[in-house]
Amino acid sequence: MKRFLFIILFLGLGFGASTVQAQSNRDQFTGIQKNDDGVLLAYPNPTRDVLLLRAKDPAVKVKSVSFYSILGMQVANYNINMNAAEINLERLRPGKYLMRYTMSDNTQKIKQIIKQ
Repeated sequence: MKRFLFIILFLGLGFGASTVQAQSNRDQFTGIQKNDDGVLLAYPNPTRDVLLLRAKDPAVKVKSVSFYSILGMQVANYNINMNAAEINLERLRPGKYLMRYTMSDNTQKIKQIIKQ
């Protein structure tokens, strides 16, 4: 079952995973990068302790966010129900994680998040 979940999550990323791009000159100067897939803005990525999330559409809320290890095991789950939030990732070990989020309009997507 875990292997099946991992395959589904990994294939959900696709081969053209979301690109990370700098959004402003200030962000380029400080090295902060924002992961923007058109639905949700997640930054900074890579992050140390706090990940900031913001829905692109002000009328849509982020319902929940789950983090999975690269092996497909769920390591954290957060119920948010707000347009913007701060998630404390202090308890996660450094590494790559898959972040699966669900919006209030039932949009579900997966992003790669790097914890330093």
